[in-house]
Amino acid sequence: MTRSGVVWAAGAVAFGLALVAAVGVARALPLGYDSQAYWLAGRGLAAGERLYPAADAPLGAAGEFHYLPIVALPFVPLALLPLDLFVLVWLAVQLALAVAIGVALIRPLPHAARPWAAAAYAFFLPSVLEITLGNLNLVTLAAALLAWRWRERPLRAAAPLAAAVGVKLLAGTLLPFHLAAGRRRLVAYAFAAGVAALAVTAPLLATATRDYLALAPRYADITWVRDLVGREQPAALVPVLWSRAFSYGLMALALGVSILAGLRAARDRAHESDWHAIALAVGPFLLPFGFVWTTFLVMSLPLFAAALARALALAGAPRAAAVGGIAASWLALQAVQVRDLVPLALHVSGVLALVAITLALIASDRRQTLGRSIPERRATSAASG
Repeated sequence: MTRSGVVWAAGAVAFGLALVAAVGVARALPLGYDSQAYWLAGRGLAAGERLYPAADAPLGAAGEFHYLPIVALPFVPLALLPLDLFVLVWLAVQLALAVAIGVALIRPLPHAARPWAAAAYAFFLPSVLEITLGNLNLVTLAAALLAWRWRERPLRAAAPLAAAVGVKLLAGTLLPFHLAAGRRRLVAYAFAAGVAALAVTAPLLATATRDYLALAPRYADITWVRDLVGREQPAALVPVLWSRAFSYGLMALALGVSILAGLRAARDRAHESDWHAIALAVGPFLLPFGFVWTTFLVMSLPLFAAALARALALAGAPRAAAVGGIAASWLALQAVQVRDLVPLALHVSGVLALVAITLALIASDRRQTLGRSIPERRATSAASG
């Protein structure tokens, strides 16, 4: 067996162990804890019941629906199912999305690296939590990736981009990214698609929309999230991570990074998918509470794949350093501990470190490309002389 074959086989074993570990973690979690909110919203919408809590009620109760009313519409027919069956159906949807996204991200990698990447993907704890709890983050990510795949056809990409931004706002950074990248038609069509969807469904959702708008200022205030998660240790991190300055600073950073990534993508078509992945990875930070929820970190998956592909194209010490840095970022995003702020700090640090590593890899790739082209130009000049 060749060395590449040995590496692949060892990776396949690692992938199997990762799957077993992921299932073990999933079994310890409450299956469908988040997805029950969508089932209840679908039932409530069909029955004409109130979709949101009262404007002065405490936020964050189990089964509470936090999204735009239009997001509940696809769950109306699914709410006809018993809750236990709905949870299993939604679990199957989540698993199908996870497989599709994983194949799309891992396939471009070198053959020997694919099972290792698949192992890291399978035991990425934010994804395990996302699938088991049954949230909508993978739906958002899949829509964003589909819109990017169809980016050269703005009319076709408009609907998935509108869905990616409208479902959870996790992909909100893609709007300034595409504008800065010169894809104004795509943003305009996506905006039009979103407005059209809201207009068509407005007669059905008028009351729910008013209730949602009444709660929107409270959703934008991180206080309710702090009260809900109860993370108050260690004391040194409390005034930092729970400060409005930190939250607003991350929001400004996410907006700035997405704009700069778009500007670079417009000039650097060879790396435009890397720049898109950077804008996606910082997307959760555009929300006031985006750094709190571990499942939001699935938005970093495309950036892990992009960075790993660039790192594996290197050789020797640079390759080892890059892969090691990516692995360290992956470990930082694996941190899970309730009632503690340290994992949240690690998550922010891990995403920003991954962005920095990717920027360094892009710069290294451009230097290598420039170094290869200069001798060619010299040889052409010498031949013509």
